[in-house]
Amino acid sequence: MKKYLAILLATTVIVACEQEKTTPTLSVTPTDLEFSSEGGSKTVKVQTNTDWTLTTDGSDWYTVSPTEGSGDTEVTVTLNNYTDASVRIAQIKFEADGLVETLAILQNRPETPKDPTELSFSIRAYAQDYTIPAPKGFTYKIVLNGEGLSLVSSDAENIILHFDANTTGQNRDFSVTVLTTDDIKLENATFRQSWRNVESGELVLDEIFFSGFSIPESDNNDSMDGDQYIKITNTTSEKLYADGVIFAISETSSQVSSTGAYWAYPELPDGIGVNTLYQIPGNGTDVPVEAGKSVVLAISAQNFNAENGVGADLSKANFEFYDEGNEDYPDTDNPDVPNLVNWFKSSWSFTSLHNRGYESYAIALAPAGMTSETFMKEHPWNGQRVMDFNGYHFERDIEGAYIIPNDWVLDAVNCAVIEGLGTLAFNASVDAGYTNVSTIDRDPDRFGKSVLRKRDADGKIVDTNNSTNDFEICTAPTMK
Repeated sequence: MKKYLAILLATTVIVACEQEKTTPTLSVTPTDLEFSSEGGSKTVKVQTNTDWTLTTDGSDWYTVSPTEGSGDTEVTVTLNNYTDASVRIAQIKFEADGLVETLAILQNRPETPKDPTELSFSIRAYAQDYTIPAPKGFTYKIVLNGEGLSLVSSDAENIILHFDANTTGQNRDFSVTVLTTDDIKLENATFRQSWRNVESGELVLDEIFFSGFSIPESDNNDSMDGDQYIKITNTTSEKLYADGVIFAISETSSQVSSTGAYWAYPELPDGIGVNTLYQIPGNGTDVPVEAGKSVVLAISAQNFNAENGVGADLSKANFEFYDEGNEDYPDTDNPDVPNLVNWFKSSWSFTSLHNRGYESYAIALAPAGMTSETFMKEHPWNGQRVMDFNGYHFERDIEGAYIIPNDWVLDAVNCAVIEGLGTLAFNASVDAGYTNVSTIDRDPDRFGKSVLRKRDADGKIVDTNNSTNDFEICTAPTMK
């Protein structure tokens, strides 16, 4: 009986203990998480003896998984990359049977550089879009400075800018400042837009064929009218535009005549004196010249080889010199080859190159909007030329000549004959030497010989601003 009562009492105690309510517990470890701007994932441990749930503050820059569970659970918090200028904070609330624990999340801003990135660019005068890199890892804003500059688009990788055509006649400067949203400078880009589309030395006089070919079976070995050309070549690795390039012939001769007669002109340290100017037509981007390629200017765009089997085929030249001439010396126009724009010419008939090498030649670019009328009005060569000959002194006004400023000049080539060499036509700042096809004046063997710019071992054009060093002389014309 006693044994039975004891068993009954023990069972009653056990039932009573099971009916007692279990005390809930809840803890979250750790209670705060800190992330860098790059984001990533971190975990917290939920410890509880019951079911739990969590709620977020509604922010969309992080995710939590899982969001509910029972008993001890590991919870993962994941953040995206952050690019704004201030820290961001969020709270996650864990609940279990009336108990509440809070997890704080903090993500730091990107670390700003000690010094902003400095960028510098030189661009050409024509209208264009230009892309610069965007600062990585930041939400940014852009400040533009300079008239003629606008923003096309921007994203995490690139900032695309638009520059209007520079028609001011001078270089102009721009700046682009990239800042964080709280005005910390991340990047500064400066631009210098040239007043021209081609810089000095980028287009050069590559070949000048002024001697012409001799007429077969001629007693005088006279050259054929018009059988001359100039080749202008792109020395760069990018496409250039030859629109507006001016071809000019010197006013002064480099030769002293066999009698000793010679007109001396005043020195021009800041420009070159010319008396003939022709311009390549175009509106800025109409005459592309690919890297390493050339533009051929023909005195007359005819197939001279078809006429006599000797001359060059210039019928496919890029441009030709065309003047109406006169009854005695009419010019011939090839309708399939565009004509150069005649700014001014000294010839009373039609233009040709001096076949003995007395003249010198240059190519230049004038500021945008410059017309022949404005040029002649603003850049006349005023002064006097002087001759001392046989005991007499002569002075004459310079007429029909103009000055091209040195900073317009793209390339210049002095030509001469070695015997009787006087003063070179162009100053040493544009050409310190000269080239030739003749040692003596009126050399009967000069015909069919050209001057051609040298190439270095890598095939690149040689241009030292000294034609004595830069040119091969007495070469076969490349247009033959």
